[in-house]
Amino acid sequence: MTAGRERFRLQRILVASQVALSVVLLAGALLFARILQNLMTRNPGFQQNGMLIANMDTSPLNLSLEQGPSLERNLLERIRALPGVAAAAIAERSPVSDSSSNDWVLDAKGNHPNGASWEDYISPGYFETMEIPVIAGRGFTTSDNATSPKVAIVNQTFVQKFLGSTTYPIGAQIRVWAPPGKPARYYQVVGLVKDSVYQDMHEPMVPVMYFARAQSDEPLLFTGPHLLVRSRAGFAGLLNSVKNEIGSVNPEINIQFKLLRTQIHDSLLQDEQMATLCGFFGGLALLLAAVGLYGVISYTVAQRTNEIGIRMALGSQRAGVIRLILGEVAILVAIGLAVGVGLTLAGSKFASSMLFGLKPRDPLTLALTVLILAAIGFAASFLPARRASRLDPMTALRYE
Repeated sequence: MTAGRERFRLQRILVASQVALSVVLLAGALLFARILQNLMTRNPGFQQNGMLIANMDTSPLNLSLEQGPSLERNLLERIRALPGVAAAAIAERSPVSDSSSNDWVLDAKGNHPNGASWEDYISPGYFETMEIPVIAGRGFTTSDNATSPKVAIVNQTFVQKFLGSTTYPIGAQIRVWAPPGKPARYYQVVGLVKDSVYQDMHEPMVPVMYFARAQSDEPLLFTGPHLLVRSRAGFAGLLNSVKNEIGSVNPEINIQFKLLRTQIHDSLLQDEQMATLCGFFGGLALLLAAVGLYGVISYTVAQRTNEIGIRMALGSQRAGVIRLILGEVAILVAIGLAVGVGLTLAGSKFASSMLFGLKPRDPLTLALTVLILAAIGFAASFLPARRASRLDPMTALRYE
């Protein structure tokens, strides 16, 4: 007699359960791998290669509101004159540095129905240094100083959110929130630039307004500026040259260097670790699924040796035996796939906040998962089925 129904039922449950668990792990691995790929290949709106960032601490200098712009102009002139420097600029913050600043954009009544916009205070030459295209109008110049009318440059998302998607922004006036007791802050838009990533590679493009550093009325703005230097060819020797020039302006300025590309990569470390971890467990799930299916099916075939011998003695062909075993395995794998896809869809809601460029129920990821596990199930089952089809009927009938 062959094995009892209870044993076969337990084996089938184990096979289906293993496939279902493998679906969840493999789908997670593929999902996070695709997320990392989307983030690594995302166009941030600026050129990240060839950019050196010098984070400066000028707080020991106790700069006044008049001294800050003068020191920065002098420093930029020196840096731009260095061999190998293609462009240089100074900003309140560096891109993708997890630092941010925003202000309410007010309407004529002093309300802010559309919310706040992110902001940055930059020097002339910033967009050329970052290689952010100026779509209309102009960038900041040295004539945008404390005595000239206040001007602003905005990006595309700012225009869509605050000025209307069809509004030509050049010449438009915007009003920005000011602390109580201070006069209202009005700016005339003189430039429109392409959207670029502001704070985080995971976030969508956000509205940004850029102001001239020389028109700031906050001395604190000049205590921690970021010097952005674009190199013509590599950084060999450039770092020391920049360091020496900063020291010649004032040796009390503290400096910390970083490459923009490294800064962006560091911001994606968590995604890289998650993709690596999920990839490990996904690969382990595939290995266990293949070994487990092969082992269970081999054991099942061995238990049914008498049955297979009887079938072949009665005229069953080898192809028929293979179809019999693969057909039963296909049902179990299909059940496991269906349960696993259901569990994946249910659990994907909890990971929606970590996704970038993908939906929680990404059809391509699910399709790849199903195809890979179906192929592994077929391969793991075909060998025992093929071996069973080659049994000698008389030997199989005498098998105990």
